[in-house]
Amino acid sequence: MFPVMLQLAGQSCLVVGGGGVAYRKIQGLVAENAKVTVVAPDVVPGVVTLADDGRIVLERRPYAAGEGAGYVLVFAATDDRGVNRQVFEDASGAGIWVNVADDPELCTFHLPSVVRRGDLHLAVASGGTAPFAIRRLRRMLERWIGPEWGEWLEAAARFREKVRGLGVSSVSREALFDKYFETTVDPETRQIRVPTPHEELGFLEGLGDGEREDSNEVIITGGRVEGAGPGMVSLVGSGPGNPGLLTLRGYRRLMSADAVVYDRLAASALPCDLPEGVELRCVGKSAGRHPVPQEEINAMLIRLSEQGKRVVRFKGGDPFVFGRGGEEAEALAAADLPFEVVPGVTAGIAGPAWAGIPVTHRREAVRVTFLTAHECEKDGTQVRWDLLAQDPSSTLVAYMGMKALPVMVNSLLAAGMDPETPAAVVERGTTSAQRSVISTLSDLPEAVRQEALDPPALIVIGPTVRHSNSLNWVVRRPLAGRRILLMRGTSWEEALEYAGAEVVESSLPLTPAARVVLEALPLTDVVVASREEVEALDLVRGGVGWGPDVRAWCVGPESRKRALEFGWNRVEWAEIEVAGHELVEHLAAESVRVD
Repeated sequence: MFPVMLQLAGQSCLVVGGGGVAYRKIQGLVAENAKVTVVAPDVVPGVVTLADDGRIVLERRPYAAGEGAGYVLVFAATDDRGVNRQVFEDASGAGIWVNVADDPELCTFHLPSVVRRGDLHLAVASGGTAPFAIRRLRRMLERWIGPEWGEWLEAAARFREKVRGLGVSSVSREALFDKYFETTVDPETRQIRVPTPHEELGFLEGLGDGEREDSNEVIITGGRVEGAGPGMVSLVGSGPGNPGLLTLRGYRRLMSADAVVYDRLAASALPCDLPEGVELRCVGKSAGRHPVPQEEINAMLIRLSEQGKRVVRFKGGDPFVFGRGGEEAEALAAADLPFEVVPGVTAGIAGPAWAGIPVTHRREAVRVTFLTAHECEKDGTQVRWDLLAQDPSSTLVAYMGMKALPVMVNSLLAAGMDPETPAAVVERGTTSAQRSVISTLSDLPEAVRQEALDPPALIVIGPTVRHSNSLNWVVRRPLAGRRILLMRGTSWEEALEYAGAEVVESSLPLTPAARVVLEALPLTDVVVASREEVEALDLVRGGVGWGPDVRAWCVGPESRKRALEFGWNRVEWAEIEVAGHELVEHLAAESVRVD
């Protein structure tokens, strides 16, 4: 097999068939801006939507012999092998590349499995002989190659243009490219980072005047897109992770945005119905791993704004509470660009509340102190442990503190805090992945170690922690800890949320934002009510958020039959016309039986 990458923008392509398999082919072609004609008597709703939007031409009729010869690329994906063979013979006889789904003998080319990270496309293929293995390889690559690789490649493209403008020799160009790669890529760990503008300037300034092919001075500057004025940047707080805690104003800003620059912890709160054309740029950080430096994030916001775009900087919690939103606002202000701040529900209040811990309580806690536990490990820390330890009427909430927890506890004890002071750690508060440990101050590090809690997590210390036993309302809900995907338009969302589930509600076809949301946290259940829903969701089955333990709840025999045909794991049965409370009972019974 000879691998190629085809430029299909504006090229005429034919898809024969209108089921779920054909729909996947159509989506891929539309994404490449091909001119797509679909011929099929019956089609899934997603195909109709694309046709109604004017993105494809749909002819609802049987295939006519010979018409496959009039296109650049042809796909056949019907349930009739005779029709598929006719399409193959027509196209191949005319010298046109043709692919017949699940029939390697009737193919002149095969489609690879592709991992897309912005303009970075990684393709793996088996020549059609072992597609199951290729799907699993793709999933492995998706875990290895994170969203930050798209930003890295975008920065590499910008760097290439700067180098080309220098007028240096080919040897010097390659030396600069080597420097860029060696500085930003760790081949052992497969981790990358985006260089800051200051670093890029350092790479370029390393060239002497004698290395230039001409003596003309080249000044590299950024600039606006022609005709575009500065756009608005909205610093929007996503809240602590639960999608229901995003503010209405934040939702409106997201839905009207041209580009969304989002953090890893904000991903679960993205609206699944975010328009498909919105640019999604992940700049997420995790503990000890910052692939996109803050300076580059600031530069990105300025660049997008100068292009006249409406930009949402989507940040976990509240932008101005340990979110570095102040730094980003200052960078925009220094560049004389308009911006606004849309506050969000901070995790320091919401996380404890979801664990039954009020941060204030009459006659018990009349003050709240927020701090970042990173300060514990710094020389010359600004934290006054002496004052905090001697204040029994206060609640102390520490962000980003799992690594520093022992140091923090020792500092408070050394400053005189009562070792029996109630204390807690809440991991991923307000989400389906929430876990918590309730202990005393002195025993807290060991309790956290035994439960193996991980970041992101909050540390809560103070008298109100003792109320968790009576006020922990989440654990009393029958579907607590469940993250359930269902399609928009059903009447089940409210009943599932009241039962304690985190509901991901999406439409078909799935948007890029919906795919980001699905991968943000593991799903536990999927509810489907039609064959079309099964076929559309099979595109994302097995991805980062959809593991082998996900239970599929099929409302009606047709959806169940289709799920089994696709090989879905753990397919459960629910009666036709299930009401919301009945669906909750089904899922709650499964929780008792399995979990």
